Amino acid sequence: MRISSKFTYEDLQHIPPDRNRYEIVEGDLLVAPAPDTLHQTIVLNIGADLRQHVRKHRLGRVFVAPCDIVFTSSTVLEPDVMFVSNARLHIIGKKNLSGPPDLVVEVLSESTAHVDREVKSKQYARYGVPELWLFNPKGETIEVFRLRKGEYELVERLGFGDTLTSPLFPGLRLAVSSLWES
Repeated sequence: MRISSKFTYEDLQHIPPDRNRYEIVEGDLLVAPAPDTLHQTIVLNIGADLRQHVRKHRLGRVFVAPCDIVFTSSTVLEPDVMFVSNARLHIIGKKNLSGPPDLVVEVLSESTAHVDREVKSKQYARYGVPELWLFNPKGETIEVFRLRKGEYELVERLGFGDTLTSPLFPGLRLAVSSLWES
């Protein structure tokens, strides 16, 4: 749901917690309901697997929602999972990230799929997030996008029986099917 009024990060800080997720794109407030259990299962699995690999190889830091990325005072997004490499650790603040992480992961749901694909992905590209993963829980697929000349290019579509790898995580090989396991 989109509420028409111009919002800032300061306004976002004053919204009382109510189980909804709030983000701002160019001053427009985006509201989404709390995610379902399959969504949470996938977020926790990918977050845990990435964190374990990142810690073992000392590659940076992994965060899961809720954690804001403040691109500007009027564009604040909350992806499901974020990776910040050692080279970008300076963007990590006490309350949020203040610039583009190296990777954002969005787990699509019926209420957020359009916004994640069409609105948020354009903002991630605009602000220079190098890699974006879109998980489709119902289709059991993952789309991997990399930033090329300011736009995302689909570099891989993975199915349930495939293995997820990325140059951001040398040596990482995740069975896609394992990310759906509870």
